[in-house]
Amino acid sequence: MRVCFKQAVLFLKVAVLSKLLLCALAIDNGVGRTPVMGWNAWNFFRCNFDETVIREVADAIVNSGLAGAGYKYVNIDDCWMGDRDENGKIQPNPTKFPSGMKAMADYVHARGLKFGLYSDAGNKTCEGHMGSMGYEKEDAESYAEWGVDYLKYDFCNMQDATGRYFEPPEQAYRRMTDALNATGRPVVYSLCNWGGDAVWKWGASAGNSWRTGIDLFAVWDQTVAQELALPNFLQSMMGAVRGQQGLAKYAGPGGFNDPDMLLVGLDGMYPYGIVQRCPPHVVGCTAGQYISREQWGKVGGLSKVEQRTHFALWCIMAAPLLLGN
Repeated sequence: MRVCFKQAVLFLKVAVLSKLLLCALAIDNGVGRTPVMGWNAWNFFRCNFDETVIREVADAIVNSGLAGAGYKYVNIDDCWMGDRDENGKIQPNPTKFPSGMKAMADYVHARGLKFGLYSDAGNKTCEGHMGSMGYEKEDAESYAEWGVDYLKYDFCNMQDATGRYFEPPEQAYRRMTDALNATGRPVVYSLCNWGGDAVWKWGASAGNSWRTGIDLFAVWDQTVAQELALPNFLQSMMGAVRGQQGLAKYAGPGGFNDPDMLLVGLDGMYPYGIVQRCPPHVVGCTAGQYISREQWGKVGGLSKVEQRTHFALWCIMAAPLLLGN
């Protein structure tokens, strides 16, 4: 009995020390101590948004009571960028944001909310807009000047045709970590390299959350995903859950595993990409062909019970809760 007790005490000490070590290695930017709660434009609007849409979303978050429940972040995803000026400073798309990005952030802040933006570690974003490669310092300074509170940092255009990285993900992400910290503005930093390079092992010392897998799509399990012939960069809700197994030990205050944004409130989504198998409803398709969102149309969608289960699981996993409806 005494031996068992000593072993139990030793195990507890090791567990506590391991957790303390993880906390000591966590990024110390003063924010993101709990999983972020808010909204992101991607799942519903994709690139079809402008400053009017974002203002309306901010108002809706307040008026619906979501802000009072803790949903504070209004995050713009890809496609907000215009060109760089003569000093290398990124400019917002003038058609989408004629009032400028600081005015957009001010509007969100005036409603007691936080403002988030998106960029990419490559020279182009996933949708082909200006990335931050080589301009990390300039972009971080712009974010601070505008009043950005959250940055989602993607990893498109950082691999060759064989899938080999142009540089180690950790190195690319830490470069932006240093640039953000140098501004003196606390910014929640979300790493989005889809679980590559075992990001959970080093993510807590570079950012506040890290994607643990590929993009989430509104289907329950892999059986349904296969029936729809989804491209291989999209996964089911249960696939994302299974991908979290064994990763809880890497999360803690200031740094969290991120299985991707919430699918609640969506009655389907528009997939796209190069297909390994043709979707049954797309006429004239051949394997290896790129199928656009317009060709594919809206498919999938979770039932109300599945959505509630999905939401509960994200809460249990201490994942960020970013609505996308």
